[in-house]
Amino acid sequence: MSKSLKEMVEEQMQSDELELPVFNQVALDLQRMKNEDDVQLDKIIVAIMSDPALAARILKIANSSFYGGLKEVSTIQQAVIRLGLQQVANIALMSAQAAAHDAQHKTLKERMPGMWEHAYVSAVGARWLAREAGMRDRAEEAFLAGLLHDVGELVLLKILDACACGEDVPPLTDALVNEALEALHSDLGHRLMTAWELPGIYADVAMHHHRPTLEKADALQAIVRLVDSGCAKVGIGRNTDDQLSLASLPEADFLDLNEIQLAEFEVVLEDVRAEATALL
Repeated sequence: MSKSLKEMVEEQMQSDELELPVFNQVALDLQRMKNEDDVQLDKIIVAIMSDPALAARILKIANSSFYGGLKEVSTIQQAVIRLGLQQVANIALMSAQAAAHDAQHKTLKERMPGMWEHAYVSAVGARWLAREAGMRDRAEEAFLAGLLHDVGELVLLKILDACACGEDVPPLTDALVNEALEALHSDLGHRLMTAWELPGIYADVAMHHHRPTLEKADALQAIVRLVDSGCAKVGIGRNTDDQLSLASLPEADFLDLNEIQLAEFEVVLEDVRAEATALL
């Protein structure tokens, strides 16, 4: 008897042979370091230099028009000092995520750019919402929560890509892939981030951001749910709804955002789309 798609996915998640490119040790090490009270600069530099592509990207961003100072930085030490460990750690994880959005199977490969676009726009949009809602101290948390909230979708597509050539795998039609994403991605995202040993707040957002209602006073959850709705409103992601009224949502009320702020939020999301394409 053929296995169900869910059973195949579970087998792959349990398999020691499964390699998920979304896992990047340097990015995760930097995430852990940023939460340490006494982390040494030399330790940070050694970690970054072990990944030449990441080191090059950090130097490029440190010298970009947004972060650039009066003098060009030419070393990783100077870049880390200019950007700060928190921003460097986020750049590393974002770079790892961008590189992971690829597949061999045609149907799955075609979904990857849109999936990355949604992840990146959600990250920037969530950071904007946190600042606009008076939570600047949680802006970088919101950025990561937005970036990773649907990472289970990427995990699932990677698993399907690995299984695509198997004899028992049904044809990967858009309808079947959508059904699998709806049913499995929240749990897979939660399990992956728990395995990565990221702070539990991110795993919780991954697990609960599609619940029918905002069940408790959780600012990070509210931000991610609202950015998901904002993306749907402007046509970013799998589920779109241009008739959606953001001002009527309980998340907007919880965050105390008015209609003018929410209209500006939609403009921000539209503007960030081009950046996502450039990064990919």
